[in-house]
Amino acid sequence: MRADRLISILMMLQMEGRMTAAELARRLEVSERTIYRDMDALSISGVPVYADPGVGGGFVLPANYKMTIGGLTTAEIQAVFMHLAGGSFEQLGIGPPLRSALLKLLHALPDQSRRDAEWIQQRIYLDPESWSQDEKTAPYLQAAQQAIWEQHAVTMTYTSREGHELCLKLKPYGLVAKAGVWFLVGETEGNVRAFRLLRIDSLEGKQEERFVRPEDFDLQVFWQEWLEKYESR
Repeated sequence: MRADRLISILMMLQMEGRMTAAELARRLEVSERTIYRDMDALSISGVPVYADPGVGGGFVLPANYKMTIGGLTTAEIQAVFMHLAGGSFEQLGIGPPLRSALLKLLHALPDQSRRDAEWIQQRIYLDPESWSQDEKTAPYLQAAQQAIWEQHAVTMTYTSREGHELCLKLKPYGLVAKAGVWFLVGETEGNVRAFRLLRIDSLEGKQEERFVRPEDFDLQVFWQEWLEKYESR
């Protein structure tokens, strides 16, 4: 487990650029003391990680440091290729670049790992589409995605579960795909809610109305809490 955690630390530092012990501890669900011990272990093993003290500081890797992906296990390769096989990415319009990225990843793997990935692809296929034709299209998905990327408000009309038509102004925070069914998560009238995209009757972007998404908002945490309330109704 520790070796996996050390690799995770390196990957997060490469992606984020700079992270504090508290941030790493929270993401990896360990204590800050454990993170400091891990940093000592990385330094002893020759990894050039260093601490940048002061306000806004944290642990940093040199800009030219790159970690190879040769250490991926068969189970990790399986998880990556299975997780990225879903059609939800196609609906977002990123199917072609995703396939290109997977191809590059496949060619970057060592020979044995590449054979493992190809073996998995020939034996497991995930079809995320519902049997119901109604679940296949979410007409405002890409418009919602654009509003999220650009952080501008939207106005929309929405039909509730009870059949009531609502006119709402929303600050969109994120999108969630639940078994191929898309939900738009955002703030309206001071409350963060989730809206099923197929119940949205119209959606219009308000590019002049920009907003800043709260830094402490965690989409995954919100979704799990919302789902518990939804399923308990």
